[in-house]
Amino acid sequence: MPIKPVWALPVVLLALAMPALVHAHGDSGAFSQSAEHSREASEVRLPPGARDAGDVIMLAAVRADAPARRLKTYGQIVPDAEAVLDINTVVSGQVVQVFVRPGDSVRKGQPIVSIFNPEFITTQKGYLQFLQNEERLQVLREEGRLPDYLKDAKENLRWWGMSDRQITALIDKGTVVENIVLDAPAEGFVTDMFVQPGSLINAGDRTMKQFVVIGKSVARMVSGKQSLWVEGYVYADQEALLRPGIKVEVILPGGKRVQRPIAQVVPGIDPRTQRARFLLDLGLNSVPGMASGQTVELELALDGRAGTWVPRQSVLGQKVDPVVYVQAAPGRYLRTPVTVLGETEDWLRVAGVDARARVVVDGKMILEGVYRMSGNHAAAGDGHHH
Repeated sequence: MPIKPVWALPVVLLALAMPALVHAHGDSGAFSQSAEHSREASEVRLPPGARDAGDVIMLAAVRADAPARRLKTYGQIVPDAEAVLDINTVVSGQVVQVFVRPGDSVRKGQPIVSIFNPEFITTQKGYLQFLQNEERLQVLREEGRLPDYLKDAKENLRWWGMSDRQITALIDKGTVVENIVLDAPAEGFVTDMFVQPGSLINAGDRTMKQFVVIGKSVARMVSGKQSLWVEGYVYADQEALLRPGIKVEVILPGGKRVQRPIAQVVPGIDPRTQRARFLLDLGLNSVPGMASGQTVELELALDGRAGTWVPRQSVLGQKVDPVVYVQAAPGRYLRTPVTVLGETEDWLRVAGVDARARVVVDGKMILEGVYRMSGNHAAAGDGHHH
């Protein structure tokens, strides 16, 4: 790459340039408004006697990859979607008893609520009367329809929620079940109760003639055999940083830390929180002192990416005609145009700079002033002085 030298200027010119440079910022395109930038590197030399490195000029090394950094945020404990179970009833009636409360641990088959429905009792008594009607039974035997009829009658009782044990007791002993009891379908803990004693439930038609099942949830639980998950949150403008596989540290109650990869990035921004979301599988069924809905601290380990990276502070005019000052020797610097290819919060990925170079982070405005007062920048841009 050809190099255009800029000869040393008196120290007094450097001093005169300072007030004008104070108003410019290193992360702006202000200089592009006054002159066009050359796409070739130009050498700039500090005036003789000017203090250099460590005082006026501060340098930083170019990196071959972006430095990994940690992003602190928070999340909430949530159950695995497959672990959330609704305890439903397809029988209308009135709630007689509620046997559990939210937060209770339950075992599979443990009673949750009992419901009274007069039609349920009528159905059982009608079945007993049928079994006692020997004349009717004999007719069905002769027609060969008795086995199917008995089978359908038992199925009807099962539709009402009776167990095989209860049906056997009804047939053998005439024991009528007064209330329909809904049991826990799995081991776990109750998260919500939607009814209380005395509540009326309209679950839809449950008769044989009009078999319409609508159903209604009376409680919700989380299976204890499924692992807990964490729903994490970051600001909307940080969504691009998220991707499956990124390691995240979860700080559990008591200070214990576990590291888990992002399992899923939830598409879109949550309209309620205005945050981007991601999910982690804790791989734990339970954690002492932690429950669903609890807030936990998270730290994301954002990996570096390969390429040539310079500190954001070293780039002038980052949006328009970006340039960096590369040290060629003490007191000598190359004003080097670059192309910005990517960015993190503190670093820019660029093309046009050697990966072994050292770039100016503090003092670049002074060098830019020296470069512009030389008049060579105009000649480099279009061959004319302005």
